[in-house]
Order: sequence, then C-alpha cells, then structure tokens
Amino acid sequence: MSVIDQSGKTIISCPVGIGRGPLAGKVSMQDCITPVGEFVVDVVLSNQPEFNHIDKNLKAQLEKNSHFAPFVKDGSGLAKVFFTMNAQDFNRDGKPDSAYGTAFFGLHGKNTGPKLIASGNSARWYSIALHGSPDETRAIGNATSEGCIHISKAVLQRILSDRLIEVGTPVYIDDGVKRPFDVKIKSSGPDNRELVRVRN
Repeated sequence: MSVIDQSGKTIISCPVGIGRGPLAGKVSMQDCITPVGEFVVDVVLSNQPEFNHIDKNLKAQLEKNSHFAPFVKDGSGLAKVFFTMNAQDFNRDGKPDSAYGTAFFGLHGKNTGPKLIASGNSARWYSIALHGSPDETRAIGNATSEGCIHISKAVLQRILSDRLIEVGTPVYIDDGVKRPFDVKIKSSGPDNRELVRVRN
C-alpha cells in the first residue's frame, strides 16, 4: 500500500494483507475477495473520538433511523460502534477478538457492504475497509482476510494521528495482474492532500 500526497510523493509505503478469495470481481461481502477499482473513505472509526468522522451525506441518511442516530451523532458515538466491532468473538474462544485493530477506514464503492447494521442495543459497521489485525504476523503480507485490507498497528497509528487518510480520501485497489490503471493525483479529501493505492 502507498499513501501518496498531491505532488506525487509517497508518504507511506508498506506491506498489507488482503482477502483470501480468488482474484475475481467481488460479488458479495461473503466471497472473501478484496475488490479492485476506485473507492472513497466514507467513515473513520477508532477508540479515539477526536479522530472519528463520517461522510456528511451518509450521516444524514443514517440519522433518519432512530436506532442509528446516536451512533453517528459525533466521534463518541462512532467510538461506541468501533468498540462493539472489536468486542466480537469471531473465533468463539470467549474473548473479544479486537479483529479491527486500532482503526477502521470504511470504503465506499461497488459491493463494499451494507454499512451500519443493528446488533441488539448496539451497532457495528460492516463494509470493506482498511483496518488493523489481531495477528499481524499471519495477516500482513498474506491473503487471509475476508476481503478487507489489513494494515500494521504502527502504520495505522501514524495514518490516524497525522490524519493522512480521512473521509473523502480516494483509494485505488489494483489486482497487479492486469495493466495497472493510471492514477491521477487528485483528492476529494478535506485538504486535498492524499490518496491511497493498494496493489494486491
């Protein structure tokens, strides 16, 4: 993965983990395929409310649902969503998995998920994203995810703290098999600084 500024300079370049599905077009959230193409970050989630943000149009849409409204109201509500996500016990060992690490950058694009979903008295985000992993040794540099892109804790913290990826940041994912598409340096982000490129 590369994070590139508006001048074309690479700010970060690092290995990542990808989906364990085949190199094919993504059809559903269950196919474990990391989708290729152009996406945009529509939510930033972490345990630190000051860094959390959601696309204003998506927020307005979700606020129409009284169950979701408290969770998208502000950074604290979004932190509750992230806490619920990391509290899930996917491997059924009786302990929270912390499956998303320290941050989650949700992607908007074709077949990237239904987004915010209800879970009892809580809510969780369900989409393709750039996020952490509880097992970096296994995840980073390998194809083990259910379609998301796994990033190391150190890189995630830098991205979050320096606000290198925010709502509106474009993300380009290339499968590395076909001719890579040309990426023009552009951004719809708040300061028109960065874009992210991921090559499977």
